[in-house]
This record gives sequence, C-alpha cells and structure tokens, in this order.
Amino acid sequence: MTTLNPSAAQGDDNPLLMLVQRAREVRRRLLIIAAAIGATLTVTWSLSDYVMAFIERPLLAAGTHLQFDTLTDPFFTHFKAAISAAVFLTFPLTLVQLWRFVAPALHERQKRVIYPFLLLSFPAFVGGGLFCYSVVYPPALRFLIHFDSSLLPSLRVGDYVSFTLTLMFTFGLVFEMPLVSVLLTRMGLIDPKALSINRRYAIVLVFVFAAVITPSEDAFTQCLLAGPMLILYEISVLVARLARPRAKPKPDASEG
Repeated sequence: MTTLNPSAAQGDDNPLLMLVQRAREVRRRLLIIAAAIGATLTVTWSLSDYVMAFIERPLLAAGTHLQFDTLTDPFFTHFKAAISAAVFLTFPLTLVQLWRFVAPALHERQKRVIYPFLLLSFPAFVGGGLFCYSVVYPPALRFLIHFDSSLLPSLRVGDYVSFTLTLMFTFGLVFEMPLVSVLLTRMGLIDPKALSINRRYAIVLVFVFAAVITPSEDAFTQCLLAGPMLILYEISVLVARLARPRAKPKPDASEG
C-alpha cells in the first residue's frame, strides 16, 4: 500500500503554503529592521541633546524658545527625536530589506531598472529633508510666529518637534517622486503622456495630500508642501519622458 507524503500532496505551488512563507518572510524582514533601529537608538539616544539642538535651531533663529507644561515632556521629546534619528539612519537598510523581499518575484530586466533607484533613493530622501530644513522651514517659522506681533508665542516642545519631524520626513519622501516616476516608467507601469494629460487631477490630489499629511491646519503650511510637490510632479513628467523605453524600429519588409 502506497503512503502519500503530505508535503508532496500539497505541492510547492499551494497558495496557502506560499502565503504562510511570504508572511514569515515579511516578519523576518521587519524583525531585522526593528533590530537595526533598536541598535541605532542606543547611539542616537546618547546624542539626543545634539539632535534636539539641530531641530530647535530654526526656531531659535526666529527669536523664540520652547516650553513644556508636563514633567514628562522633555523625556518623551528627546526619545521621539532619538528614534526619528535612528529611523533616518537605518533608512538604507530598510530599502535593502524591501528589495530582498520583492527581488525574487522580479525578472532580471526589472532588477536592472531598480538598482539605480536603490542607489539614489537615500540621497534624494536626505536632500528633501535638508531642503525643508534649510530653505522652506525658516521663512515659514518667521512668518507664522510674527504674523500677529501682538501675540506672544508659547510653543510646546512636543508639538514643535512633532511638527518639524513630520514636515522633514514628508519632504524627504516627496523628493522620491522623480525616482519613482523613472522606475515605474522603465518598468512600463505608467505612461508619461498620461501624467501630462491628467495634470489637473494631480494638482487637486497634491493639495488634498498636503492638507491630510501636514501636521498643521493652516493653509500657508499646506501650500509650503504643495508647492514643491507640484514642481516635483513636473520634474517627474519630464524625467519620465526621458526614461521612456524607445520603441524598437520595425524591420524593413524589403530586407526579408
């Protein structure tokens, strides 16, 4: 009497088995990222004073100091700054883990397209955060703080740090837009003509996104994010046209 092997009966292409394997792979990648962030946090926590000084510099240049109204505010604010710095420093590792997760499902041609994206993604992210910190944020702070000179600012340290970090991280992600556009164009997933034709819808979506993601409810701050996003959208359309795969010339019938 022949005994069936359960694993052989299920087969390698069992959908449930494949789902379990992918879930385990996701868990393993997330654990690696979490471990890296935790290890980096031990360093950034010891340097949290310098991280906080970096975050506060634009506000001090505007002539305002931070305050706190609960005893735990200073501790949790330093912890928030330290963990944000750890997430920032481990961003390249996060990209590598994401790449290793999706790479087995890609063809060789698709992998060759993604390699430049991996190399340029972190510099673009850093550039977006620094652009926000050095170009957009200082004049925005001065405008908002001195908008009504009859009012004295009393800024809570937790709110200010959350606002600053959210804005910097958002700008960092937004600066990935041209790279994502090139990547999706080279993979044949988007058409530059469609990006150009649907520009009016993109403008609406940009302002909706800015309104949702911006930690402040004022229209001025939302426009600070929407403006660079619109410029980056136009850059994305341009680079997508340049990155569009060239159509292969049709063979001449007379050559047959």
